[in-house]
Amino acid sequence: MIRATQEIAAASFRRQAGMEAVIDAYQEPLLRYATRVLNHNVAQAQDVVQNVLIKLCQQWQPGMQPDARLKNWLFRVTHNEAVDQIRAEARRRRLCDKQGQALDCATGGLHHDPLPDERERMVLECLDILAPAQRQVVLLRLQQGMSYEEIAGITGQSVGYVGNLLHVAVRRLAVEVRRREEGRAK
Repeated sequence: MIRATQEIAAASFRRQAGMEAVIDAYQEPLLRYATRVLNHNVAQAQDVVQNVLIKLCQQWQPGMQPDARLKNWLFRVTHNEAVDQIRAEARRRRLCDKQGQALDCATGGLHHDPLPDERERMVLECLDILAPAQRQVVLLRLQQGMSYEEIAGITGQSVGYVGNLLHVAVRRLAVEVRRREEGRAK
């Protein structure tokens, strides 16, 4: 009886340690990704990442470690949760517009992503001109350094389509950054 209790306690400790390692490894990158996908709405991004980590706890298997497969799963679930948030927000806005009420869209929160380079800051500001799918692949590629295959696995798109989305997005961003730089120079 005592041995069984000790084994259960040891298994519980290993489970908690494994989950903490995953959270330590991925919480900040997931939060940055979700924040950008959600147009810098930090509060919604925190909710998304919290939901993802709850789902991870529910699906946790003994022996899981922070590896490439788990990373892909976490980003895919974060992607899906963020898209769900965007859709829910759009439904709320339509409902409020129908009722003639203004929806408070205040952003802010504890997370701050430092942007040391002015040009990088400008590119990140320009992400708003991209379609959500383009913005998601750009963030995964540039911010997280993921391969086309990893992005395809997360977004559920083909590798070729991911490449197409990135190509179009980078061209649009280049035009917009150039336009803004020329506007400042005048």
